[in-house]
Amino acid sequence: MRRRLPWLLLLLMLPASLWYLHERPAVPEHVFLITLDTTRADAVDYGTTGNRRTPNLAALAAAGVRFDNAYSVIPITTPSHAAMFYSLPPHVFKIYNNGQERAVPYPALAEIMKRNGYATGAVISLAVLKRDFGLARGFDRYLENFKPGLWYKTAAEVNRDAFALIDRMKGGRSFIWIHYSDPHEPYFPPGDGELFNVFLNGELLYSGPSIEQPVLRLPLTLEPGLNTVRLETEAPSSLDAGAFTGVSFSDLHVAALEPGAAIDLVRSSDLLKRSERYGLVTLNTVAPRSSLALTNHGSKACRAELAFKYQLKISDEAKRRGYEREVRYLDAQLGRLLDHLRRAGIYDRSAFLVMGDHGEGLGENDSHFGHIHYLNKVYTHVPFILSGRGVRARGARRELASNLSVAPTLLSLVGAKKAQHMQGSDALGAAAEPKLFLETYSPEAYFDAFSVVHFPWQVVFHPGRTERNLEFFNLEKDRFGTIDLQAGADPSGKRSEMVNSVLRISRIITANKRKQESLNQKTMDTLKSLGYL
Repeated sequence: MRRRLPWLLLLLMLPASLWYLHERPAVPEHVFLITLDTTRADAVDYGTTGNRRTPNLAALAAAGVRFDNAYSVIPITTPSHAAMFYSLPPHVFKIYNNGQERAVPYPALAEIMKRNGYATGAVISLAVLKRDFGLARGFDRYLENFKPGLWYKTAAEVNRDAFALIDRMKGGRSFIWIHYSDPHEPYFPPGDGELFNVFLNGELLYSGPSIEQPVLRLPLTLEPGLNTVRLETEAPSSLDAGAFTGVSFSDLHVAALEPGAAIDLVRSSDLLKRSERYGLVTLNTVAPRSSLALTNHGSKACRAELAFKYQLKISDEAKRRGYEREVRYLDAQLGRLLDHLRRAGIYDRSAFLVMGDHGEGLGENDSHFGHIHYLNKVYTHVPFILSGRGVRARGARRELASNLSVAPTLLSLVGAKKAQHMQGSDALGAAAEPKLFLETYSPEAYFDAFSVVHFPWQVVFHPGRTERNLEFFNLEKDRFGTIDLQAGADPSGKRSEMVNSVLRISRIITANKRKQESLNQKTMDTLKSLGYL
């Protein structure tokens, strides 16, 4: 009887063991965090047949799970990604805007992945994510590769670097962050070959695609007397008739580089002055050709520098069509990335978390295009997809999710423990985010703003406004989150409680807000190039 007992116990335990092995999720050897800059949730089509917009994102979602109520806790790129890596809200680690340098006293996601045996690498496509700003912590390799004067990379250029990184790291376990910045202003996918040219006294000084937004610092040699600079823009052939609305030159100025040199600048009459924020002046023109008359009052040639940010201006409808074209371009490049993983033989051993860092307004809110300034649904509602090894197909889920879920979810996928400082929860776990707190900050935003989301209800507080400083939205019924329900009866029964919460939290944050440091010239040029200044 004693001899038979161990065998009997084994037989009894066998079904449970088989169930455990079957249900236990496989740990991925390769983990990809793919962040989609400026991608709003409703830009993604999840249809699995006849999908011409985002078939690759749809296929990833169909094989895994998507969260239809995912929100970015801040619509600004640098602090949004920091919230992903630290699972902390921006007001805790005190990174409020792009271009801030800040040492966070907690381990980042990449550092924890390294401790758990994963080599780490990253490919970024916007300079506000450069290693200078602290997000490179824990990454063995951090690829930037920006062109001179440009501070973004196309998705094809990101793939070029990502493919090389993947091939280098595919031999062992890896965690790779890939950041795509398409779609993003200026709402032109690569392909248009038309140029913006600068001539000095008839000689070509600069030439580049007119769809780019470079911050230029061009060296000049000015002869005694009158010198002429021509600024010539070719409108992209992809634009419909009437879509070209002009050109802007921000912070245009000429500085003499020779001691004692005297230079006068006279603009052609089509260049009209318009005041901008931060003391910068923008010159707008509706003409494709403009000129500058530079008079060197000295008796010999002198060196000088012509500086400005160039931007092609298009109609609002052209911006919307361009944004959609960029979404399609992004999805096609994501498909190329997934194909590369298949060719490399690691796709089936990989897990993917795809999330937008924030949305984008396309004129729905007071005709505003862009992000940063507001916390409405179009600026904060983002795609969030989990797929691949270790993720069972579960379709669409309605629980709240946010940037704070990213690190805990990825750590759970690889069987690692969530760090004590992390405030988010595993998106695949039982505990969902019951409420979210959203925030955005000046000086990049017009004013500080704060929001509480208790789905489907949202309260937004704008302390700097004299009117409409409190707004109330139904996120389920209001597609864009722009219809204020503040007046009248409270259909939620939660409005008063949510208002009290946002007022109380905003007062605490404002009282403890870290003083903003002044930005250096290089950072200012970067932010201007990307349209943030």
